[in-house]
Amino acid sequence: MEIEGIQELLDELQRLGEQSKRIENKALREAGSVVEEAIKNETPVRSGTLKKSIKTSGVKTKDGMKHVEVGPGNDAFYSRFVEFGTVKLKANPFMGRGYEKSKNEAMNKISEEIRKGLGL
Repeated sequence: MEIEGIQELLDELQRLGEQSKRIENKALREAGSVVEEAIKNETPVRSGTLKKSIKTSGVKTKDGMKHVEVGPGNDAFYSRFVEFGTVKLKANPFMGRGYEKSKNEAMNKISEEIRKGLGL
């Protein structure tokens, strides 16, 4: 997915150097929060443990690409059973639905935070 003008924003960030890292990280964390909230809204609640365990990670880098991870923690190991189902449990893809509902808003949030950081 791409936003119009995002390449120009990224080029401007590269020019700024060290300050750009803080702007990028803040934008990623804010976008992660948008996705986290959407996933929580889709999470089925029985005891509340699964919903409470959904968190956004800090900014990580893999293969030169920065990202955040959003999803349940280890205390809700059964989340994969809920998401994908089992032989006896019908799948309830709450994480997929939450992501799909929020991905455009998350991209807009990234663009907005970068523009704000650049003073545009």
